[in-house]
Amino acid sequence: MAIMQGSNEALWLTDKVAISGLNYAQVAEAIVSTSSRDGRTRGLKDKFKRLSMSKLRGIYGLVTNVYTRVNTPSDLEESFSDLQYIKVKMAYESGRDSAVKDFISETRLMTLLDQIHSYDQFILYCRYAESLVAYFKFYGGKE
Repeated sequence: MAIMQGSNEALWLTDKVAISGLNYAQVAEAIVSTSSRDGRTRGLKDKFKRLSMSKLRGIYGLVTNVYTRVNTPSDLEESFSDLQYIKVKMAYESGRDSAVKDFISETRLMTLLDQIHSYDQFILYCRYAESLVAYFKFYGGKE
């Protein structure tokens, strides 16, 4: 699942695990879901069961608001302050709701924003965020 260090397009979750265009969905699924004891079925991790879909959509909405305005690398240059604002809003929501804090912390959504230095990294971040929302819903995230 990890890719080699030094990739310009990767976003690093840990020292050893990076997300790339080849694995962002797999990484998102692994973070959000857990295997049953028999290993055949998967479900939402217990730590995320307190998080509501509406809270998660609110967080994802912050990302999509910027995504819709960034169509080129030069658009991203003009939007770096918006990425900082996303961090502020994530911190605020995390302080208001421990379920949000657990999700933001586990998925590294807030810390990954600091690694975005290129258009490709921004697109990767958006796809990773979308994958987290999709797998959260797929594995039974509550409304």
